[in-house]
Amino acid sequence: MASRHEITERKIEGRGLTSHTLLCGDESKPPVLLLHGAGPGAHAGSNWWHVMPELAENFYVIAPDLIGFGQSVIPDPFPSNIMAWIGVRVEQILGLMDTLGIDKAHIVGNSMGGALTLQLLSEAPERFLQVALMGSIGAPAPRTPELVRLLSFYSDPRKARYREMMHSFAYDADNFVGMDKIVEDRFKIATDPKVMEIAGKMIGSMNAGIEALIMPPSVLGKMPHEVLIFHGRQDRIVPLDTSLYLLEHLQRAELYVLDKSGHWAQLERWDIMRPMLERHFGATNW
Repeated sequence: MASRHEITERKIEGRGLTSHTLLCGDESKPPVLLLHGAGPGAHAGSNWWHVMPELAENFYVIAPDLIGFGQSVIPDPFPSNIMAWIGVRVEQILGLMDTLGIDKAHIVGNSMGGALTLQLLSEAPERFLQVALMGSIGAPAPRTPELVRLLSFYSDPRKARYREMMHSFAYDADNFVGMDKIVEDRFKIATDPKVMEIAGKMIGSMNAGIEALIMPPSVLGKMPHEVLIFHGRQDRIVPLDTSLYLLEHLQRAELYVLDKSGHWAQLERWDIMRPMLERHFGATNW
Protein backbone atom coordinates (compact mmCIF):
# COMPACT_ATOMS: atom_id res chain seq x y z
CA MET A 1 0.00 0.00 0.00
CA ALA A 2 1.37 3.42 -0.97
CA SER A 3 2.30 5.76 1.86
CA ARG A 4 0.22 8.88 2.30
CA HIS A 5 3.22 10.91 3.42
CA GLU A 6 4.63 13.50 1.04
CA ILE A 7 8.20 14.74 0.93
CA THR A 8 8.75 18.49 1.28
CA GLU A 9 11.91 20.49 0.57
CA ARG A 10 13.30 23.34 2.66
CA LYS A 11 16.45 25.44 2.90
CA ILE A 12 17.40 25.37 6.59
CA GLU A 13 20.19 27.44 8.16
CA GLY A 14 22.14 26.40 11.23
CA ARG A 15 25.59 27.29 12.54
CA GLY A 16 26.09 29.53 9.51
CA LEU A 17 25.48 26.72 7.00
CA THR A 18 22.45 26.36 4.72
CA SER A 19 21.16 22.84 4.04
CA HIS A 20 18.77 21.86 1.29
CA THR A 21 16.72 19.33 3.25
CA LEU A 22 14.07 16.73 2.46
CA LEU A 23 11.46 16.31 5.21
CA CYS A 24 8.74 13.71 5.54
CA GLY A 25 6.29 12.75 8.27
CA ASP A 26 4.88 14.10 11.51
CA GLU A 27 7.22 16.32 13.54
CA SER A 28 5.81 14.84 16.75
CA LYS A 29 7.23 11.40 15.89
CA PRO A 30 10.81 10.30 16.71
CA PRO A 31 13.28 11.95 14.31
CA VAL A 32 15.48 9.91 11.97
CA LEU A 33 18.37 11.50 10.08
CA LEU A 34 19.43 9.94 6.76
CA LEU A 35 22.97 10.77 5.56
CA HIS A 36 23.82 9.93 1.95
CA GLY A 37 27.01 8.76 0.25
CA ALA A 38 29.54 10.61 -1.88
CA GLY A 39 29.58 9.44 -5.50
CA PRO A 40 29.62 12.10 -8.24
CA GLY A 41 26.07 13.38 -8.68
CA ALA A 42 24.88 12.02 -5.31
CA HIS A 43 22.44 13.93 -3.10
CA ALA A 44 19.82 13.16 -0.47
CA GLY A 45 17.08 12.41 -2.97
CA SER A 46 19.18 9.96 -4.97
CA ASN A 47 19.76 7.85 -1.85
CA TRP A 48 16.59 8.22 0.15
CA TRP A 49 13.59 9.56 -1.81
CA HIS A 50 11.86 6.22 -2.31
CA VAL A 51 12.26 5.06 1.32
CA MET A 52 11.32 8.25 3.14
CA PRO A 53 7.50 7.98 2.88
CA GLU A 54 7.55 4.45 4.28
CA LEU A 55 9.80 5.40 7.21
CA ALA A 56 7.52 8.39 7.80
CA GLU A 57 4.74 6.02 8.84
CA ASN A 58 6.52 5.83 12.20
CA PHE A 59 9.16 8.58 12.19
CA TYR A 60 9.89 12.20 11.31
CA VAL A 61 12.41 11.69 8.50
CA ILE A 62 15.09 14.26 7.68
CA ALA A 63 17.52 13.91 4.76
CA PRO A 64 19.87 16.83 3.97
CA ASP A 65 22.08 17.31 0.94
CA LEU A 66 25.45 17.11 2.66
CA ILE A 67 27.64 20.16 2.11
CA GLY A 68 29.33 19.76 -1.27
CA PHE A 69 26.40 17.87 -2.79
CA GLY A 70 23.00 18.74 -4.17
CA GLN A 71 21.60 22.17 -3.40
CA SER A 72 23.14 22.85 0.00
CA VAL A 73 25.21 26.04 0.05
CA ILE A 74 28.99 25.66 -0.35
CA PRO A 75 31.06 27.56 2.27
CA ASP A 76 33.36 30.26 0.93
CA PRO A 77 36.23 29.44 1.07
CA PHE A 78 35.35 25.77 0.69
CA PRO A 79 37.27 23.06 2.57
CA SER A 80 40.67 22.08 1.20
CA ASN A 81 40.89 18.45 2.36
CA ILE A 82 38.65 15.51 3.20
CA MET A 83 38.79 15.95 6.97
CA ALA A 84 37.83 19.61 6.63
CA TRP A 85 34.82 18.56 4.49
CA ILE A 86 33.77 16.09 7.19
CA GLY A 87 34.20 18.75 9.87
CA VAL A 88 31.94 21.15 7.99
CA ARG A 89 29.32 18.42 7.62
CA VAL A 90 29.46 17.66 11.37
CA GLU A 91 28.63 21.31 12.02
CA GLN A 92 25.95 21.16 9.30
CA ILE A 93 24.11 18.23 10.89
CA LEU A 94 24.32 19.54 14.45
CA GLY A 95 23.21 22.98 13.27
CA LEU A 96 20.32 21.46 11.34
CA MET A 97 19.21 19.59 14.46
CA ASP A 98 19.49 22.77 16.53
CA THR A 99 17.36 24.77 14.10
CA LEU A 100 14.71 22.04 13.93
CA GLY A 101 14.63 21.84 17.72
CA ILE A 102 15.82 18.22 17.75
CA ASP A 103 17.77 17.35 20.88
CA LYS A 104 18.29 13.66 20.01
CA ALA A 105 17.74 11.65 16.82
CA HIS A 106 18.16 8.20 15.34
CA ILE A 107 20.62 8.22 12.44
CA VAL A 108 21.42 6.20 9.30
CA GLY A 109 24.73 6.69 7.48
CA ASN A 110 25.39 5.34 3.98
CA SER A 111 28.98 4.97 2.66
CA MET A 112 30.66 8.38 3.23
CA GLY A 113 27.59 9.27 5.29
CA GLY A 114 28.62 6.37 7.51
CA ALA A 115 32.03 7.92 8.17
CA LEU A 116 30.24 11.19 8.96
CA THR A 117 27.90 9.34 11.32
CA LEU A 118 30.86 7.85 13.20
CA GLN A 119 32.44 11.30 13.53
CA LEU A 120 29.15 12.68 14.88
CA LEU A 121 28.94 9.85 17.42
CA SER A 122 32.48 10.61 18.52
CA GLU A 123 32.01 14.37 18.87
CA ALA A 124 28.41 14.58 20.08
CA PRO A 125 27.37 11.14 21.41
CA GLU A 126 24.58 12.60 23.53
CA ARG A 127 22.72 13.84 20.43
CA PHE A 128 22.08 10.38 18.93
CA LEU A 129 19.94 7.40 19.87
CA GLN A 130 19.91 4.23 17.75
CA VAL A 131 22.36 4.07 14.83
CA ALA A 132 22.42 2.24 11.49
CA LEU A 133 25.30 2.07 9.00
CA MET A 134 25.09 0.83 5.42
CA GLY A 135 28.15 0.03 3.31
CA SER A 136 30.01 2.46 5.54
CA ILE A 137 33.54 3.71 5.07
CA GLY A 138 35.61 4.76 8.07
CA ALA A 139 37.54 1.50 8.40
CA PRO A 140 40.85 0.25 6.97
CA ALA A 141 40.33 -1.67 3.75
CA PRO A 142 41.97 -1.91 0.33
CA ARG A 143 40.60 0.39 -2.35
CA THR A 144 38.54 -1.73 -4.70
CA PRO A 145 39.05 -1.19 -8.45
CA GLU A 146 35.51 0.22 -8.61
CA LEU A 147 36.23 2.73 -5.83
CA VAL A 148 39.41 3.82 -7.61
CA ARG A 149 37.37 4.45 -10.77
CA LEU A 150 34.78 6.41 -8.79
CA LEU A 151 37.37 8.64 -7.12
CA SER A 152 39.04 9.37 -10.47
CA PHE A 153 35.81 10.11 -12.39
CA TYR A 154 36.48 13.82 -12.85
CA SER A 155 39.77 13.11 -14.62
CA ASP A 156 37.66 11.85 -17.54
CA PRO A 157 33.99 12.77 -16.94
CA ARG A 158 32.39 11.12 -19.95
CA LYS A 159 28.97 9.51 -19.92
CA ALA A 160 30.25 6.05 -20.87
CA ARG A 161 32.52 6.09 -17.83
CA TYR A 162 29.71 7.34 -15.63
CA ARG A 163 27.41 4.53 -16.78
CA GLU A 164 30.16 2.02 -16.03
CA MET A 165 30.58 3.51 -12.56
CA MET A 166 26.86 3.49 -11.75
CA HIS A 167 26.52 -0.10 -12.94
CA SER A 168 29.24 -1.12 -10.47
CA PHE A 169 27.02 0.06 -7.57
CA ALA A 170 24.34 -2.57 -8.22
CA TYR A 171 24.33 -6.33 -7.71
CA ASP A 172 22.75 -6.94 -11.14
CA ALA A 173 22.79 -3.71 -13.13
CA ASP A 174 21.32 -5.27 -16.27
CA ASN A 175 18.11 -6.12 -14.43
CA PHE A 176 18.04 -3.14 -12.07
CA VAL A 177 14.74 -1.32 -12.65
CA GLY A 178 15.31 2.36 -13.36
CA MET A 179 19.07 2.14 -13.92
CA ASP A 180 18.99 4.15 -17.16
CA LYS A 181 17.12 6.98 -15.43
CA ILE A 182 19.56 6.96 -12.51
CA VAL A 183 22.46 7.29 -14.94
CA GLU A 184 20.76 10.10 -16.88
CA ASP A 185 19.67 12.09 -13.82
CA ARG A 186 22.87 11.78 -11.83
CA PHE A 187 25.19 12.32 -14.80
CA LYS A 188 23.39 15.58 -15.55
CA ILE A 189 24.01 16.74 -11.98
CA ALA A 190 27.59 15.45 -11.83
CA THR A 191 28.60 17.28 -15.04
CA ASP A 192 26.74 20.54 -14.46
CA PRO A 193 29.45 23.21 -14.93
CA LYS A 194 28.43 24.86 -11.64
CA VAL A 195 28.87 21.54 -9.85
CA MET A 196 32.02 20.24 -11.52
CA GLU A 197 34.43 22.89 -10.24
CA ILE A 198 33.62 22.14 -6.60
CA ALA A 199 32.82 18.44 -7.00
CA GLY A 200 36.04 17.71 -8.84
CA LYS A 201 38.12 19.19 -6.02
CA MET A 202 35.99 17.58 -3.33
CA ILE A 203 36.17 14.09 -4.88
CA GLY A 204 39.86 14.74 -5.49
CA SER A 205 40.35 15.40 -1.78
CA MET A 206 38.74 12.02 -1.06
CA ASN A 207 41.07 10.37 -3.55
CA ALA A 208 44.06 11.98 -1.91
CA GLY A 209 43.14 11.29 1.70
CA ILE A 210 40.23 8.89 2.19
CA GLU A 211 42.32 6.89 4.67
CA ALA A 212 42.14 9.87 7.05
CA LEU A 213 38.47 8.94 7.63
CA ILE A 214 39.44 5.65 9.32
CA MET A 215 38.08 5.68 12.87
CA PRO A 216 40.60 4.24 15.37
CA PRO A 217 39.60 1.31 17.59
CA SER A 218 40.24 3.45 20.66
CA VAL A 219 37.53 5.87 19.51
CA LEU A 220 35.05 3.25 18.29
CA GLY A 221 35.35 1.36 21.56
CA LYS A 222 34.08 4.35 23.54
CA MET A 223 30.82 4.68 21.60
CA PRO A 224 27.91 3.40 23.74
CA HIS A 225 25.31 3.38 20.93
CA GLU A 226 23.56 0.30 19.58
CA VAL A 227 24.67 0.09 15.94
CA LEU A 228 22.92 -1.96 13.27
CA ILE A 229 25.28 -2.55 10.33
CA PHE A 230 24.12 -3.53 6.83
CA HIS A 231 26.48 -4.54 4.05
CA GLY A 232 25.75 -5.88 0.58
CA ARG A 233 27.49 -9.21 0.04
CA GLN A 234 28.31 -8.20 -3.54
CA ASP A 235 29.35 -4.60 -2.71
CA ARG A 236 32.07 -3.75 -5.24
CA ILE A 237 32.64 -0.19 -3.98
CA VAL A 238 33.24 -0.72 -0.25
CA PRO A 239 34.42 -4.21 0.73
CA LEU A 240 32.76 -6.19 3.52
CA ASP A 241 36.01 -5.96 5.52
CA THR A 242 35.05 -2.41 6.51
CA SER A 243 31.92 -3.57 8.31
CA LEU A 244 33.77 -6.49 9.92
CA TYR A 245 36.23 -3.95 11.38
CA LEU A 246 33.40 -1.86 12.77
CA LEU A 247 31.72 -4.96 14.19
CA GLU A 248 34.95 -5.91 15.94
CA HIS A 249 35.60 -2.55 17.57
CA LEU A 250 32.20 -1.04 18.36
CA GLN A 251 30.85 -1.90 21.81
CA ARG A 252 27.32 -2.81 20.75
CA ALA A 253 27.01 -3.73 17.08
CA GLU A 254 25.25 -6.31 14.93
CA LEU A 255 26.13 -6.96 11.28
CA TYR A 256 23.73 -8.22 8.61
CA VAL A 257 25.21 -9.23 5.27
CA LEU A 258 22.58 -8.92 2.55
CA ASP A 259 22.80 -11.33 -0.38
CA LYS A 260 22.03 -10.13 -3.91
CA SER A 261 22.97 -6.60 -2.91
CA GLY A 262 25.74 -4.30 -4.05
CA HIS A 263 26.44 -0.82 -2.64
CA TRP A 264 22.77 0.20 -2.92
CA ALA A 265 21.26 -1.96 -0.18
CA GLN A 266 18.48 0.56 0.43
CA LEU A 267 17.42 0.17 -3.21
CA GLU A 268 18.07 -3.54 -3.69
CA ARG A 269 17.17 -5.06 -0.28
CA TRP A 270 14.76 -2.60 1.29
CA ASP A 271 12.46 -5.55 1.88
CA ILE A 272 14.91 -6.72 4.55
CA MET A 273 16.23 -3.37 5.72
CA ARG A 274 12.94 -1.64 6.43
CA PRO A 275 11.52 -3.99 9.09
CA MET A 276 14.93 -4.28 10.75
CA LEU A 277 15.33 -0.50 10.90
CA GLU A 278 11.79 -0.09 12.20
CA ARG A 279 12.46 -2.53 15.04
CA HIS A 280 15.90 -1.06 15.78
CA PHE A 281 14.45 2.44 16.05
CA GLY A 282 11.56 1.26 18.21
CA ALA A 283 8.57 1.50 15.88
CA THR A 284 5.46 0.48 17.79
CA ASN A 285 3.90 -1.55 14.96
CA TRP A 286 6.75 -4.09 14.71
